[in-house]
Amino acid sequence: MSEVLRGRTGEADWPPIRNMPISQAAEQLWAEIEQHDLARHIAELEVRGFTVVPPEKVAPRGFAERLLERALALVERRTGIRLTPEMTEDSTCEALKAAFGYPMNYVLLEEPLFQEALLNPVSLAFTTYMLGENALLSSATVLVKGPGGVDLPLHADTFRMPDPLPSVPHIGNITWALTDYTRENGALAVVPGSHRYLRRPLENEGLAERIPVEAKAGSLIIWGGQLWHGAYARTAPGFRATLTMYLCRPHMVTQEAYARAVPREIIAQRPRRFGTLLGQNEVYGWDEKGPVSWAGVDEGRPDINQVGRHVYD
Repeated sequence: MSEVLRGRTGEADWPPIRNMPISQAAEQLWAEIEQHDLARHIAELEVRGFTVVPPEKVAPRGFAERLLERALALVERRTGIRLTPEMTEDSTCEALKAAFGYPMNYVLLEEPLFQEALLNPVSLAFTTYMLGENALLSSATVLVKGPGGVDLPLHADTFRMPDPLPSVPHIGNITWALTDYTRENGALAVVPGSHRYLRRPLENEGLAERIPVEAKAGSLIIWGGQLWHGAYARTAPGFRATLTMYLCRPHMVTQEAYARAVPREIIAQRPRRFGTLLGQNEVYGWDEKGPVSWAGVDEGRPDINQVGRHVYD
């Protein structure tokens, strides 16, 4: 068999999606949850609709600090804005005062450390739990927010679907808090339990019930696409910074284009799950030969029954 597109080689790489019984997939996922002491967080995600995993459970000491350093370097490289904790509202550019913040989009391929964050074992366990092993990365965003502006209105992240929303998440948000999250710092605002409504909030609905999500820098903040959430305006000096991994189920269109755009050398350097997250095993996008994944072979086609199987999905 000839070289596989996107950097894989040899027959051993097929099938690209593991074809295991759901019982085996469930046991494997549970082992990962127990290994990283995440059972309480899984329960909180189910009951409250969100959870915060503290830094000591997420990554080795210093990893989040390096993420912040690379994120701020990216912001300066793209915009010329040099962020400092001493910022005041008067010294903040208007873009940083926006309710949503100032997003730097399509950052994954620009910084290898962000790719490591996507593959973090705790992040992957939640990705699999919420969206299945074939989940796709929809977008990777560095977002910074300075003092001033207004609150971000409550909303739900599930897009291109009418109410009622699905009873299981089709969208998952895994956010690395790169600075401390407090209400004064412009924290995420959520309505606990609102994911059970399975609909989007009406205008001004839920404002009295929202609470700030407070977290230390280096924490992971995780929620599904049905949760009502927004953000508080920042009233403290300085800035809030996050690295957000926005994920979706494999039948959905991703916000950022990865399936046909990832250099093969990047795919070759990373574990197989990385290619799955970036759509390398996607079977849609047919040509005259019919279904083929972007991880397909130069000559011939893999068995379509072994491609795109939704494990624990």
